[in-house]
Amino acid sequence: MVFLETALESKFNPLVALGRSGSLGLSGFVNKFNAEAELLDDLNDHWTARNHKKERNWLIEQLQNFARIKRIRVTFLSGDVHCAAVGVLKTLKVKNRPEVQPRQDFRYMVNIVTSAIVNTPPPNGVINLVSSLATKVHKTLHSIETDETMEPIFAKDTNGQSRKQKFIMGRRNWCSFRYDEASREVTFDIRVEREKGGGITVGYPMVVPPPAW
Repeated sequence: MVFLETALESKFNPLVALGRSGSLGLSGFVNKFNAEAELLDDLNDHWTARNHKKERNWLIEQLQNFARIKRIRVTFLSGDVHCAAVGVLKTLKVKNRPEVQPRQDFRYMVNIVTSAIVNTPPPNGVINLVSSLATKVHKTLHSIETDETMEPIFAKDTNGQSRKQKFIMGRRNWCSFRYDEASREVTFDIRVEREKGGGITVGYPMVVPPPAW
């Protein structure tokens, strides 16, 4: 994410230059207020953005302590990146030790990413670039024994066909959630538009387990 920010901020970025000049129909690539890359504005709002990372890491550690002491499962619901995704924070796997299962893991926190149904997603090239970072090892939180990854929830497209890119869905979407009193699980159902403006959505459920530590 920081790499993408740096690339968009660069004065040598040809897309920004073309956008500022209005060439090749790329005027929408830049923000009309400050002529910076429009996507950069969204990235700066992202909680892993360079400007927010220190504060974000502090907040996660505080919420982990809260979850552990109060025995409460913490889940994040976020958006404004105009696509759908599911991020996961969990206890870092240590060599020669069994992995902590989500029910017993107070560090297990799901981040549901959904956006307003009226917002169109970024270009496919941008989504593919960000998606390529999903399988990378992020060591930002290793100091507090926390790993962060993304859930490959979008293995199938809305038409049932297999997708190569399983981590981010670049379509308009919204999210509902349901609490099961018997299992105490919460299901977040990301509803993705099948066809733009068609009014029909396909669900991608993510089940969050109750605390059991």
